[in-house]
Amino acid sequence: MKNIRDKKNTLLVILSFVFAVLLFLIGAFCIVSFPLPDEINDKLISDDITIAQIKESYHESFSDEFDGDSLNTSYWNFEGSKVNRNDELQSYADSMADENVEIENGVLNIIAKKEKRNGKEYTSASLTTQGKVAFRYGIFEMRAKLPQGVGLWPAFWLMGQTDVFNIQMWPVTGEIDIMESICGRDDEKTVYSTIHYGGNLVEGSKYRQNGEYSLTATRFCDDFHTFGVVLTDRQMLFYVDDVIHTRMDISSELCDTFRRYDKYILINLAIGGEWAGAPNDETVFPNTYSIDYVKIYQPNTSV
Repeated sequence: MKNIRDKKNTLLVILSFVFAVLLFLIGAFCIVSFPLPDEINDKLISDDITIAQIKESYHESFSDEFDGDSLNTSYWNFEGSKVNRNDELQSYADSMADENVEIENGVLNIIAKKEKRNGKEYTSASLTTQGKVAFRYGIFEMRAKLPQGVGLWPAFWLMGQTDVFNIQMWPVTGEIDIMESICGRDDEKTVYSTIHYGGNLVEGSKYRQNGEYSLTATRFCDDFHTFGVVLTDRQMLFYVDDVIHTRMDISSELCDTFRRYDKYILINLAIGGEWAGAPNDETVFPNTYSIDYVKIYQPNTSV
């Protein structure tokens, strides 16, 4: 009987130790994943200021102008074929070998193709800087020429990541869509800027703010345009070609997520999905989303 009691006591000690370790790990994970938000220190940016004037108080802290002959893996990851968002129709590339990404003459091309891969009818690519390049605030900017055709959905966006493990937990870590286009459905003339926040991992995003910008005489597939956001701890200014088209107030506690996490970049070309709709017979493949550069500016002092 004594041996049985000793074994039970030993088992209880082991289980208690394991439970204590699990509690410690869960607590550590929560501390890392849900940090306290930064205090709001930045002043409101004047309504009559230009992007060029704002940049006078910033310095360039990151730039990729795609001057080499291959993707710089110190900056970029392939999001890969395991990604399945928004009922999209493509399989994303896992590497350069899939031939959905090329760098030519200082331009990064993301190429959408009509070809079968991993059970999907189309292929494309999604690139991220997760775990490699991320900043809490700053100016995030891209110069690009968008694709043309119904069912194509190019985007330039930011997601938050935790400080230690670089984990993205949508929508807890927040989402900032600097530029999205549903191409042919808007005659290639309109782009959208949206932020998603609030909610939880189970229910998804609870709140959003959004804006848009349209060209009049030309289309975004005709030439290169600059897309960006000025992100401070209290507001976001979205712009196209130095024209500020949307201002968003993020000073409320509901927007604390944007003050908790560093943001990494995503650039992708989706096909189909809930918003863009499926390609039609006039959509040309292969089709290309061309990026001239990606830059990030950091403030010299508080704006």
